[in-house]
Amino acid sequence: MRKVLSLFVASFSGMAALIACSSSPAPQTENTVVKAEPVSSSSAPAVVYSSAAAKSDIPESYKNIAYPTFNYVAPHPKDYRVQISDRITGYIVSDRSLPLVNFTMYFEEPKTVSSIKDEAASEMYGSLIRRGGGGGISAHDLDDSLEFVSAGISTSAGTFLSTIDIDCLSKDFPAMLELAKKVATQPSFDKEQLEIVKANFVTAYERRYDTPAKILSALKAKMNYAPNPRLWDASLDEYKKVSVDDVKRLSEGTFSSKRIVFALSGDIERDSAVAQLIEYFASWKVDSAKTPKQKPEPISFIRKPGTYVVDKDISQANITMNQPFVKRPHPDYYPAALASFILGGGSFTSRLMNRVRSDEGLAYSVYSTVGNDYRDTAMTTIALQTKVETVDFAMKLIFEEIDKLAKDGPTPEELDQAKKALVESLPSLFDSPSSTASIFAKGELLGKSDDHYLDYVKEINAVTAEQVKAMIAKYFDKDKMTISIVGPVSKFDALKPFVVVPLDSLEFR
Repeated sequence: MRKVLSLFVASFSGMAALIACSSSPAPQTENTVVKAEPVSSSSAPAVVYSSAAAKSDIPESYKNIAYPTFNYVAPHPKDYRVQISDRITGYIVSDRSLPLVNFTMYFEEPKTVSSIKDEAASEMYGSLIRRGGGGGISAHDLDDSLEFVSAGISTSAGTFLSTIDIDCLSKDFPAMLELAKKVATQPSFDKEQLEIVKANFVTAYERRYDTPAKILSALKAKMNYAPNPRLWDASLDEYKKVSVDDVKRLSEGTFSSKRIVFALSGDIERDSAVAQLIEYFASWKVDSAKTPKQKPEPISFIRKPGTYVVDKDISQANITMNQPFVKRPHPDYYPAALASFILGGGSFTSRLMNRVRSDEGLAYSVYSTVGNDYRDTAMTTIALQTKVETVDFAMKLIFEEIDKLAKDGPTPEELDQAKKALVESLPSLFDSPSSTASIFAKGELLGKSDDHYLDYVKEINAVTAEQVKAMIAKYFDKDKMTISIVGPVSKFDALKPFVVVPLDSLEFR
């Protein structure tokens, strides 16, 4: 019996030690050596707790708990940046904990279609480059090869960037590099795969207005943005007519070596990876398109404030309120981001959530945001869903909170809490090696400074209550807002005057 009891106590002590060690360890320097304590072969001694010591260490209230000052320093791009050539740069973040590698190549290729007839094909060719096979490898053989080694290769082509992404085991990385090069530089555009892609686009088009949220998104764009080739919508017939020749023509020059920034992370050694990539890109032969592609035009705003409604017989109205904001970098961004957090971006700490949901029970979710765009002028947003009978009351409460914050400003507690929340969310951006490498690569393409994430903390902490007041008044002004609503027009008499927008007029053509 004593032997059994002794074993039980020993097991219990081991479990307690395991639980205690399961929490995150304190940061250690590279020179730190952790020595294991010797474990006695005899039965574990009984654990003795001192109630007096325990009581002295525990605060009387949770309010008295003292937390250490948060002092996170974001990683710096220069620590990870490598130069392959004058046109090719990248970021390498090693992590040998798992035998996995992620490699993304970003090709800076600004372009837009010059004719609306090409819009459908332009939406398809980016993903079809991978799906259609290439380099003498059929689409089906490519799928089988990747599945056999549990690897993934994907391609895309957007307005400003084209990308190639590789996910694989580290032992297969050299082979995946060569396979990706064949697919990207010698695409086959398999006709069978094109028909599958076309069917997906046709289905998506037929279901584009299936939900109020989809309708609201289209209404918001139509009522805020001026016509622009970047916003064109292809028709059902245009999707069906896309041919292999169309995608081949539009894909010409994609993945050229004119300007490449890459993000490499995982189970790799930096110096050997650099040598490997120098050799790899030396043979990357894709010239720019023979026919210069049209450069993207900046998206501009109609700037016609008012209320616009799409009539739909639903019980919950879907609402978004928008106003033109800024294109980054801009001095208003950080104070406006903080102001929006206090107004509606801080979930249950925000004023809109407390007033509209917690106090009145009018919406499950109500929030505000400020756009974060380096290529176009962004917009500010307030969005919510509420019963059609309470739309007017909910909007009244929202504008009351805006006016109050613009007039009185935030309390010292609100301002301090918002700053802490935004600063302490910074580590989540760098929560994995792939995220870190990708953030730095995209940042270079956008022209962010090397000290961007160090300056972020300084900029947020420097915002004053007066700046918050000014930003709310400037960018959440009722008289400058475009209000888009999806719901039954017959229930919105209190909102008049408003413009009823036909559902079939929402596409950009």
